[in-house]
Amino acid sequence: MPVYPEVAAAVSSAVILGAALGMLVNSLFIGWVALSLKSLTPDLEAVRRRFFPGATLTALMLAIVGASLLFWPLVGALYGLVYGLWRASGPQFGLGSPMWPYSLTVVISAFGLFGRFLLRPGTRLTTTVWVILYSGIFGWLLPWFVE
Repeated sequence: MPVYPEVAAAVSSAVILGAALGMLVNSLFIGWVALSLKSLTPDLEAVRRRFFPGATLTALMLAIVGASLLFWPLVGALYGLVYGLWRASGPQFGLGSPMWPYSLTVVISAFGLFGRFLLRPGTRLTTTVWVILYSGIFGWLLPWFVE
């Protein structure tokens, strides 16, 4: 199967842009964790006791922050790769996006990843804001920036 230079260039620019937007999402994720920390502390304490018995809760939080610096740009790069490959089929405008099936997939994945926190009274508001920002950045900004 031949590789077309214009497709390869579009996919690589989408991957790089996705990684850059992943850094933005990382900043927002750290803010979400900080705002939700009071409600998340019992869960984090349970994780610490089960998987990291010798670590303190502070060390676990620093590990989460450090891991998120690598995780979210990787997630953004994967979203960029998916969008870059999906966009080769041509634009499908709708829902305010140049590729509405992709944007809908991002929204569904956001609810799949963070829906559990929407059910808790202590994290409902911050998680709603987080899901909207996550979906907006990866589902709408990424396609519009690539186009």
